[in-house]
Amino acid sequence: MKKWILPLVLVVMLGACGNGEEQPAEEVKRPLPEAVETVYADYQEALRQGDAEALAALDYAGERTDIPATGAVTRELSPGDIYESWVNEAGDVAYLVHEMEDADGNELPNRLAKVAIKDGEDWKLVVTPAVLPIDVIGEVGELLTGIEANEYGVNPEANARLADVPEDEAGPIYDRVNAQTDYVALEADNNVFLLLSETLTVPENQQVMIDYFEAYVNWYDEQEDGLRAAAATEDPVEYLEALEPLKQKLEQAIDGYDERLVDPSFG
Repeated sequence: MKKWILPLVLVVMLGACGNGEEQPAEEVKRPLPEAVETVYADYQEALRQGDAEALAALDYAGERTDIPATGAVTRELSPGDIYESWVNEAGDVAYLVHEMEDADGNELPNRLAKVAIKDGEDWKLVVTPAVLPIDVIGEVGELLTGIEANEYGVNPEANARLADVPEDEAGPIYDRVNAQTDYVALEADNNVFLLLSETLTVPENQQVMIDYFEAYVNWYDEQEDGLRAAAATEDPVEYLEALEPLKQKLEQAIDGYDERLVDPSFG
């Protein structure tokens, strides 16, 4: 089973800028604001209903939300419970890791993440790709310093449940679950914050990530027709096949950004 559906180049970043030497995260646990819980509940309902308009109302970018809305319905999945959350001291930036569930309420192997940003009086979730403010990138890096990405990004119980599927039944089940896991390709890449964490506290790296997010948004815009067609593809194997060339173009679009990152030990 796939455990991380992320561009390979981002995983490679860990080799140069990993968090193996990081200090433990601050022990202060700030509660998630009620308004963030509310907007997350709205996100859950919007995906369950495939409601692109409702999703646009809470999305930070607010564009092309029909792509994830369609994909969630086609893949028969929805956001589950919030697994863990972090809130900055000012109370205007939060980071959530949440479960994804299939139509029967079974949790899927990969958890997704969301950046939540207070925009005036309202909170927005980063659902579709967006260029985030540089200070938000640094704040999230601070929040996640010291965490181990795999402790949050992967649901071990769901992995274990799938490992117990009888071999003669595994094929179609794994096809379906892999396609559901690869739903993440239709949303913004918020899991990159888990991978980079402390690396994002370095000012030079924050600017690199601005450039990275710009390249990501450009890819999403340029490939919107292909992403929209993939999102509507019901057969799981055909969905994965439709995504493959799009993901290859993404890797090309963001190639080289990892090489520009500065190790936090020297930043």
